[in-house]
Amino acid sequence: MADLNKFQRSKERITEILNYLMMNGNNDHQTNPYVNTLQQSIQIIDNKIEELKKKQVA
Repeated sequence: MADLNKFQRSKERITEILNYLMMNGNNDHQTNPYVNTLQQSIQIIDNKIEELKKKQVA
C-alpha cells in the first residue's frame, strides 16, 4: 500500500508541474520535450499503479 501512495504522490507532483507548463503558455521548442516527458511519466506511473492494484487483488 505504501508503494501505491508513493506512486500517487509522484503522479500528483508531476501533474502539477505539467499543468504549470501548459498554463504558462510558453510552448516552444525548449518546453515541448519536457511536456512530452512529463506526459510519458504520468502514463508509466498509471501503468505501475494498475499493476500494483492487480497484485493486491490477487
